[in-house]
Amino acid sequence: MTLTREIVSKNINGSISGLGRALNVNWEFGYEEGQIITLENEESWSDGGMFTVCNDFPVSYQLFIENEVPCHIVDYTNENELKSIGAEDCEDEKECLIPAGTKLRVLQGEQEIDLQEMGYYTIYLEYIEEEN
Repeated sequence: MTLTREIVSKNINGSISGLGRALNVNWEFGYEEGQIITLENEESWSDGGMFTVCNDFPVSYQLFIENEVPCHIVDYTNENELKSIGAEDCEDEKECLIPAGTKLRVLQGEQEIDLQEMGYYTIYLEYIEEEN
């Protein structure tokens, strides 16, 4: 079986609070307090790593998950894993993968003052556990 980004993301090996993510996009998402977001794809987050967004789209976001979220903490000693997720030579990113289907609640949505003063939106989220 070929190792894929999706398979790696579902191999939960940790639970971390304070994960962050930087995005540049072409439009505002319209995040509002209380909104529930379900991740459509596995996503890369970090717990303090160095990451540079590699596009110059006009709208910037800094997203943070305040509570612990189950994730896959990337093993930078596992060459097969690194190749499958495209993370070779990216140890400084301290990448964690969150699988598709994960639910997050917006604690603080878009605030115009953030955009005016800092040039980006700061969005705070919390992980919502699935009820069995």
